[in-house]
Formats: sequence, structure tokens, C-alpha cells
Amino acid sequence: MKLVSRLRTRFRNLAFRPTASGIFWLVAVVALLATAINYGNNLIFALAFILLAVWLQAAWQCRRNLAGLFWQASPCAPVFAGDPLRVEGRVGQSGGRPRHAVALGDEKRQGQPATIAADAQTLLAIDLPTARRGLFQVDDLVLVSRHPLGLWQHRRALPAECGVVYPQPRGEAKLPASSPRPAHRLAATDDFQGLRAYAPGDSPRRINWRAYGRGDELQVNEFDGGQGGQVRWFDWASCPGDDEDRLAQLASWVIAAEHDGSEYGLRLPADSLAPARGRAQRERCLRTLALFERQEKS
Repeated sequence: MKLVSRLRTRFRNLAFRPTASGIFWLVAVVALLATAINYGNNLIFALAFILLAVWLQAAWQCRRNLAGLFWQASPCAPVFAGDPLRVEGRVGQSGGRPRHAVALGDEKRQGQPATIAADAQTLLAIDLPTARRGLFQVDDLVLVSRHPLGLWQHRRALPAECGVVYPQPRGEAKLPASSPRPAHRLAATDDFQGLRAYAPGDSPRRINWRAYGRGDELQVNEFDGGQGGQVRWFDWASCPGDDEDRLAQLASWVIAAEHDGSEYGLRLPADSLAPARGRAQRERCLRTLALFERQEKS
């Protein structure tokens, strides 16, 4: 039984192989040939050879369907544990003929097939289930084609893709209270240091309207000096539970603080992130939580 299972697995992993329908098709051809030989019937001989020719032509067309295609992957957007991670990219060709029923897949599943027009690109995508936080490595990404007739399957290996899975936010602890700490400078009283992108919660008085008039994005003035504002610190030691429960609680606090426009920082064992606000701070904190690994004491 182990040998049969091993052979079956190797057969499924072949880059080019007949499908179940293709195998049944070939069995039907063999049965027709046996019948034709037994009865000496030329019409059955003709039918068997026609079906065999179709089977072989389908093999050639299937293998040709993926030849010459190029693949350009898009960065995987981060997701929370339990949500599907979307892997996508554009597949196309510089010339030639249309390609039919080309899909993006992995070892267990494949996305929606699409037709690729000549001298065109098409977006292909597949949603992969996630269960745990951390780096999500997709090593078995392939282009798949069963065109035409579904008698053969051709799989072309693609470079591995990697995404980040954030901890699923959960926890009942209340958002930590703000405390007066030096944060980003709120008062425009000292030396001008430059401009930075506007973040929700910045004072309108700090917006540089001249810079806004020259471009499309809001920017605020940065000054060296002045008093900091209120900041929330999300501390590992203040979270209950095991490591994963603490990471989930910290992720919940990060999302809540970002929603109400608070400025916040993160304290983890052997690591910390300075207080800030805005989408960039949210992504930094969630990524740090996703990649957190407990350092064992020697």
C-alpha cells in the first residue's frame, strides 16, 4: 500500500501528465482496439485510431499552451490569521496566439482559469488559507493548464512567494490609558527640521499649506523642541495569557489605537517601537507582532 501511495503521489506531481479523463479516454481506445481485433471490424479500428489521434493532439496542444508565457508577481498584501492570503500576478506573452484556460495554483488547489490574449497580460490570483501568524511561504506555486478537452494537465513551476500573516486581534483587556511622554513635536516653537507626510491626528496648524499647493499630498512641519503629547504604551508584560494570547491582545490594541487616532508605542521582550501614529506605524507594529519569536535564555 505504501508503494502504491508513493507512486500515486509522484504521478500527481508530474509537470505533464494525463488527467483522470485522459486515462479513461486511453482505456476506451485500448478497449476499442481489442474489440476491433477480435471481430475484425475496420470501422471500430478507424474510430479507435481517431480517438487516439485526438488524445495525442490534446497532449501537444496542452503542453504548447503554457510555452513562452512570462510571470510577474505582485507583492502579497498582509492578512490576519484565519483570513485567506491572496497571491496574484500578471501573466502574458509578447506575441503569438491566445492561450486558453490558464490558472494559478499550488499543490492542492487552483484559481479561476482565464484566457490570455495575444500581446496582452491577464491578472491571475489564488486565495490560500492561513491558520497561524508569521511568514507564509508559498513554494509550490504553478501555472496550470488543462486545455483542450481536459485530457492532459501541464504544470509550470513559478518562483516562491512570501506573505506576512498578522496575529488575529482578540482580547478583552481595555486600551491602556495615555500618559504624558515625549512624542512627536506638537509645538512649532523651535528649529525647523523638515517635512513629513500628514498622519491622522496631526494638528491642522502644523500643515504646510505651501507644500500642499505644490503637490497633491498633505505634509506637516517637523520641529526640534517643544513638549510631546499623550502617548499609549502597549507593553508585553501587561498582557495576560501565553505568547499567542499576548500577541493577539497587542494586535487588538494597535488596531483600536489607530482607529481613534492615538499615538502609541510597542514594548516587547528585547524589542520596542517608538511612539508614532498613522498607517505606517500600524503596519510596523503588526509586522513586528507577526514575526515575533521568543528568545530562549541560555
